[in-house]
Amino acid sequence: MGLFLFASEDSFERALNQLRRTPVFTKSLFQQAVFEEAANLLEERDGLQKLYQYAHLFDEAGVFIGKPWENVRKLNPVLVRGTLHAGGAMAAAEAMSNLRMLAIAKGEYIHPEITANEAVEFLAKILALNLDLLLMKETEENRVKQLYKDKQASEILGFISEHCFSPLVFQSLYQEVNNLAVQRPIVTDKILKLIASAKRLADGREEPSSLMHYEQAVYSPSDMSAAGDQYVTMLKASDDLLLIREAEQLRTSMEETGLVSSFHPVFLNYINEEKPNLLPHLLAADETAKEHLHLHLSLISSLISSINIQTGRSIYGLMRLLQRKIFTDEFVKEMQRLVNISLHRKVKNSLKRVYERSEPEVLRSHVISGMISVLGQPLGIGQGFNPTCQSTRALSYWSQTEPVLLLKMYNHFLENNEIILDFEGKALSSAALPHVPLDDKANIDTVSLLLVPHLNSVYLEMLRLANKREQDPHKWVNPAFQIKGIWTGFSDIYNDPIFAARFYRHYHPSHNPKVNEGLPQPAGITIYNQSGQILGAHAVLIQRVDHDSEGLTRVYFYNPNNDSLQIWGGSIKTSVAGNGEQEGEASLLFEDFLKFLYAFHYPADE
Repeated sequence: MGLFLFASEDSFERALNQLRRTPVFTKSLFQQAVFEEAANLLEERDGLQKLYQYAHLFDEAGVFIGKPWENVRKLNPVLVRGTLHAGGAMAAAEAMSNLRMLAIAKGEYIHPEITANEAVEFLAKILALNLDLLLMKETEENRVKQLYKDKQASEILGFISEHCFSPLVFQSLYQEVNNLAVQRPIVTDKILKLIASAKRLADGREEPSSLMHYEQAVYSPSDMSAAGDQYVTMLKASDDLLLIREAEQLRTSMEETGLVSSFHPVFLNYINEEKPNLLPHLLAADETAKEHLHLHLSLISSLISSINIQTGRSIYGLMRLLQRKIFTDEFVKEMQRLVNISLHRKVKNSLKRVYERSEPEVLRSHVISGMISVLGQPLGIGQGFNPTCQSTRALSYWSQTEPVLLLKMYNHFLENNEIILDFEGKALSSAALPHVPLDDKANIDTVSLLLVPHLNSVYLEMLRLANKREQDPHKWVNPAFQIKGIWTGFSDIYNDPIFAARFYRHYHPSHNPKVNEGLPQPAGITIYNQSGQILGAHAVLIQRVDHDSEGLTRVYFYNPNNDSLQIWGGSIKTSVAGNGEQEGEASLLFEDFLKFLYAFHYPADE
């Protein structure tokens, strides 16, 4: 066998050599054959290694001329996964592009437009963005559940990692985790998966302390957590001083990362039952929280009783809720009603389908804990991958400005499986309207899971009723849908000749120093991709307008998207930290925000 190559490698080499000899203007006729032979080679054992031997020749042969992979400066690590999943010749071309980059990174191919260090950084980003594939274990479960395209993608990433592992992988991973965590989302599953992947990937490698900080928050947030399965035994054997230290360590971990470990609900339920006088050490982050705990201990204790391992993330929400000055008599009354409420049959069925549990105490835990999170983290509510920004925005708005209204709506829904909103004197019941099912139920909180489909049905009906008027229907829909507090003046860029001037007049502090007294207010933006193409309209809340640390005027806003750190158009990138943002806020310079704004509300009497 040493006298000839394996058939697939021989065929690939012949196809590549034929392409090399072909003039530039006819190379497109022979490229497909190269990709197809590469796809065949990748199916063989050691096919990647065989293909890699030719990586330094790909550009010379013209493999990528006229293809998306031709210009190495325009390659995007984010797109690699999707292209590998395409399978066939497309995936083979993507694999060849990455092998070319690997050859550059290792110094085996000197490229005129990119350095070895830049190639390493590019590959590190690919690995960081696809850790779940890189770490895919070859278990029977994965063999059954994972498509072959995942396995091949995993092998390609593994090959890159083995030949060019860089600490930049951990740095890129930390940046991704940090960018998400600083936004303090209610649903943290994506963050937890990234942290778990980092932990498995480390396996003896030295991780940066910044990333380990997040790992510790999840796996060992306190001294006692090192006890693992013996945690409860250690708690029972500890005196108050040790328990106080444990409580404060757990609280600090939550405050610094927004993440909750499996130890938090165990500890919280233990002290709630055995030593409720220690609750302030875990839950009271300021004097307001201490006062609320003191005045409403019975209510808080009953809320805690609903929290378990599965719903433990709501502990962070509870800590933040206690800091809010919303504990009026009516609020407390509605919270107590929530604790004891009877769930409608259809509500139970919706919860059972998503959480795959039917026990009454489990369903109640999700219902109560979900509202704790929404009230404690109004800006952490996310729409997931659902086209429901209007309804998600409404939930955030009510949580911030009308928490009692939100609670009453929620309690009514839990009992009756309907939402009723008024539009110009007509009561609209979600029970009588068609519902569009959610595309994504995994990345939204329980309150959104239950309410958003019903809210969306009412919103769409309002749009229908307000359609064909002389202006954007949101002029009438927004005040009705949000129910209270929306400025009745409305301006959209298509009908208002002084759109920009009007926004300056009402929203810029130099023109309206009291602007923040009326915020938050809904606004519509148009988002573009980096190439300037319109991606569509999107609903946000303008939270406040203020000066950042450099004295520049910024618009701080709530974005229903799960990840608010985005490039909206060209090179304009939203900020989520470092420019005066509060938890959950994104921001842009005032002038940049105006570039994307297409509709806003203002006080009609001014």
